[in-house]
Formats: sequence, C-alpha cells, structure tokens
Amino acid sequence: MKVVTFKIDEALLERIDRLALQLGVPRSEIIREALLNFLNGGSVRVGKKSYIKIRHVILT
Repeated sequence: MKVVTFKIDEALLERIDRLALQLGVPRSEIIREALLNFLNGGSVRVGKKSYIKIRHVILT
C-alpha cells in the first residue's frame, strides 16, 4: 500500500482515535473504511455543503 499524508483538525483526529480504540483497529483502517464508504455511494459534507452520491433511482 502507498502512504498518503494529509492535514486533519485535532477534534476529528480525536474522534477517529476513539473509534479505533473502541474497535481495536489502527486509525488508518478507520480512515480507509470511511473513504471506501464514500466512494461506494456514501455521502460527505465539505464545509457547509453536503454532497450525496446517488447510485440508483427507482421511479414508480
């Protein structure tokens, strides 16, 4: 795997670390899973804007 470096605020890092501790996994696994969730159709909020990726729409 490649190493990726990015900036993150302390409050978010603390939340990631708490979850990693609860689940008994490294922080990188939490971040990796969150990114995969988004790329597979999850949603994300950037600043005040919320972005939702829609995969399927069924009209009846």
